[in-house]
Amino acid sequence: MPIVKNAMCSNVLDIWETTAVSNDQSLIIPDGCCDLIFKFREGQAPVWFLSDLSDTSQIVPVFKGDYFTGYRLRPGTRVQAAQLLKSVRGHLPGGKVLDLIDHYTTHHLRTEDALKCLASGVVTVSHAASDLGVSSRTLQRFIVNETGKSPVFWHRLARVRRAGRDIINAGSLAEFAFDYGFSDQAHMTREFRQWFDLSPRTFAKISRHQEIFQTGYG
Repeated sequence: MPIVKNAMCSNVLDIWETTAVSNDQSLIIPDGCCDLIFKFREGQAPVWFLSDLSDTSQIVPVFKGDYFTGYRLRPGTRVQAAQLLKSVRGHLPGGKVLDLIDHYTTHHLRTEDALKCLASGVVTVSHAASDLGVSSRTLQRFIVNETGKSPVFWHRLARVRRAGRDIINAGSLAEFAFDYGFSDQAHMTREFRQWFDLSPRTFAKISRHQEIFQTGYG
């Protein structure tokens, strides 16, 4: 199970580490964050890499003894990817890495405010734009420029992650879907399959393993 530490860098949301105890597969669900990850496997050179923003879950094979440390960046953080990866090459996880992340990343308050609004439970992106005091077109241009993803991406991701965290407590899926902002149960099922590659009921069983909901967007 991942161990989450307190972050000491303004652009880092969390720091996590984990060691695989057996050959297995790990379910990685979309979280709206880019992670700088250090991986070490016995007999191989350690590597650093950056995770991508994804709109679907991934199954990642791990092998017994694989060690990972991840620096989870705040949603909407802009990364000078090539420069950051070059700078951490040869370093082990530690304080120096936080300094390098701070140097090669930027996170703007306006971006944070906009993403928080999109994740606040607003009915549509247009409502979010209105709450922010801008036009939908302006919000679209700003979010795409800052994050590389559209406001619709962030709005849908926040909604499905919010529903995914609580689906284990759902009674009637139709009522649950309505309460969480989906047009109907079929809409919610499509969204779960799109983002999690699982039906709501199947996801509810898996979500008992709370480590799949590490800190992230929404």
